[in-house]
Amino acid sequence: MAFKRNVPLQAGTLLVAEPYLGDLSFHRKVVLICEHSASHTFGLILNQKHDTILEPFLEGQSLEDIPLFSGGPVDPSILQFLHKRPDLISGGVRIVDDLYWAGDFNEAIDAIVNEKINFDEIKFFIGYSGWDGGQLEREIDSNSWHLAKVQPKYVFDTPFADLWRQVLQDLGGDYRVLATYPDDPSLN
Repeated sequence: MAFKRNVPLQAGTLLVAEPYLGDLSFHRKVVLICEHSASHTFGLILNQKHDTILEPFLEGQSLEDIPLFSGGPVDPSILQFLHKRPDLISGGVRIVDDLYWAGDFNEAIDAIVNEKINFDEIKFFIGYSGWDGGQLEREIDSNSWHLAKVQPKYVFDTPFADLWRQVLQDLGGDYRVLATYPDDPSLN
């Protein structure tokens, strides 16, 4: 199959794992690049739900059932969030229209407590995905990742279990074939 790298590697780019990527941390994962420079790349896995909720990470707050996602295998003590409400959460970094990374954490929690923000407008992550300068480019050149442009619907509206296939389907062409690959090729 012929794949082209027609999306620049920058904040707002999605990394879509090749179907048989050997690294189990990224098996069929979609990573949103939040920051990219010559020295490093920082991203968050969008489609890996964590087995716990946010409450244990909040000091003195009692909030139940806030979903938590695993942003990646690096430093699971770091809490990050994506949102689309800069009117309620100051200090966020704009990734694309209607998608912001981070911001004032206390304002985010207050907006949740006061029911001013819904969980289709904010998503929390522990850990992150990171690459040293040039490392990710080498992985892309070896066809470990396919690139796509992020759309806020991928972060907030698409069910996380369907995200990998949905992004490939939306890319069209040969990518649609990749979306149909079984997890275990011996079952094909």
